[in-house]
Amino acid sequence: MTTSTIFINDAIESFGRVWVHVQDVDGMTCMPYRVHIAFEDIGFVIDPEDKDPSVSWDHYLRKQVSELGSGCLSLYFLQLRKLIGIVDGEQPRWVIATLDAVFEDSDGIVLHGRAVGFDSSRFLR
Repeated sequence: MTTSTIFINDAIESFGRVWVHVQDVDGMTCMPYRVHIAFEDIGFVIDPEDKDPSVSWDHYLRKQVSELGSGCLSLYFLQLRKLIGIVDGEQPRWVIATLDAVFEDSDGIVLHGRAVGFDSSRFLR
């Protein structure tokens, strides 16, 4: 069983209730999020083959998202949902809008950023 988790505004949330759409959040009401990816899950969630050991997770992941955008971050969240056993069908509650920093702690890596409330009229037209 995984110990990977997501918190939005310091409350635990389901990976099935978040959607990823990297975007400019200036002027938007945002909530902080953090995703903890346990070391034992990293190989399943993020293919570390391309990451040079001398490069920090922060530099590597932020560069990936900067170059590849929402698709890259969406793939990580899809893998986390698979790992936890979440099937499609949950109504999104949050949109992961930014990846601001990545830190390594004693148990894994932690992604920090901002989320906005999901509003289907903004995203599903």
